[in-house]
Amino acid sequence: MTQYALLSIFATLFAAVFDPYFRPFAGPAPNVVLQFLREITDVAKSGWYIVPAVIVIAIIGLLDWHALRHATRRALLNAYGQAAFILASVAVPGIAINIVKQFVGRARPGIVETAGVYGFSPFEFNHVYQSFPSGHATTAGSLAVILMLWHPRARMPLFLAMFMLACGRIPAGAHYPSDVVAGFSIGAITTLVFARWLARRRAVFRFRGDEQFPVLIEK
Repeated sequence: MTQYALLSIFATLFAAVFDPYFRPFAGPAPNVVLQFLREITDVAKSGWYIVPAVIVIAIIGLLDWHALRHATRRALLNAYGQAAFILASVAVPGIAINIVKQFVGRARPGIVETAGVYGFSPFEFNHVYQSFPSGHATTAGSLAVILMLWHPRARMPLFLAMFMLACGRIPAGAHYPSDVVAGFSIGAITTLVFARWLARRRAVFRFRGDEQFPVLIEK
């Protein structure tokens, strides 16, 4: 996990070198393709995943467990654990990065002409100074690891797909590359840490050999 963290820091610093080259995306979308990219990135809004997870947890928690068969209880307990895992994996890093945003206070690309590419104004509590790290990218990073844990045979395609989704925030004019890389890394690493923490307790996940990624416990 330390290696992942160090790699993420290096990737963020490396991406920051290219931030100035993405200034043209700060204005209105010049074509249909860029407009589409701006709209599709809303798939990575945390609310799309937090709300359903809370609903599933509430419904299962309100059931009369004494009236259920053993097999049904096991299946519901597994669903409850996975919903709680999704909730924690999306909500916790999401809350954390929103706090970090206030401390960093990086200006968004939309005000690049006045604030500059590396403009910072901590504790502004203003949307235009909440660029680093990207919240959408953080959720995308969390979803990437969740999907990779559920579908281990398709880990790389899923990782790349979610990372490309996160990168859509750049042509959307909402973030710079370093914002996206940092946010994606935070979401992904936090989710993997949660999964490994659960695996050590044989809850929802279990370890298979010495692999970094745990696997789901069969129902």
